[in-house]
Amino acid sequence: MVASTIVRRGVFLALCSLSTGALADAISIRADEWLPYNGPTTKKPPGYMIELAEKIAVANGHTISYATMPWDDAVAAVKRGAHDCVVGALKSDAPGFAFPNETWGMSQSAFYTLDDTKWRYNGIDSLAGQRLAVIEGYSYSDEVDAYIEKFKNDPARIVVISSAGRAQMNAVSRLISKKADVLVEDINVAKQTIGKLNLGGRVVMADVATEPEPLYIACTPADPRGKTYADLFSTGIAKLRASGELAEILDKYNLSDWAATE
Repeated sequence: MVASTIVRRGVFLALCSLSTGALADAISIRADEWLPYNGPTTKKPPGYMIELAEKIAVANGHTISYATMPWDDAVAAVKRGAHDCVVGALKSDAPGFAFPNETWGMSQSAFYTLDDTKWRYNGIDSLAGQRLAVIEGYSYSDEVDAYIEKFKNDPARIVVISSAGRAQMNAVSRLISKKADVLVEDINVAKQTIGKLNLGGRVVMADVATEPEPLYIACTPADPRGKTYADLFSTGIAKLRASGELAEILDKYNLSDWAATE
């Protein structure tokens, strides 16, 4: 009888352990490198969105499995359910995905040129005669996206940079080497990239390209867990904001809470 009780207790504990492990699943996140939002997996800090995701996941009994890949590939993989979420997404990047109610940042793009360039943006037609460097698969604004789509096969107008690896550094390098005339990029990302390359006096903002738009972590529409994770990240970031932890994480990236300016 004692032996039988021990066996049953052991089976019960084993089942409990399996159940806990099933609940504490790893949430897989994919995106291309886009600091300060998310960065390479081999260096610290990893980007504020990854830090937020990790804090929220751990607080709810999960872990985060994060890796980088080209942006288009990341969106496609999450869409079909091969991975759970992408970070740094506009709603237009991932139609049909599960989005949290709470935003995860704000993005505004600008045009950048070399400091000795007199060109300034004066409507979409002013891009004629300029080689515009863009990141493959990125969405900027309806107007800029339409221009890119129209001239994407004309290297005298559009210079496409692969989103694999250090896309932003490669894009800035095209400006420096004069293989492109104008770069369009998120302002926070450009600031980080230009600063890291010590090119603050050489690469300058020519004008804003888009209005500010909300950024999100966007989760798979192919699995019911996508909506569960989106809700988890929504309530989680609200808690981090209330506790002051959000501000602490953003401060490491020289950023402030976007909700204060929404």
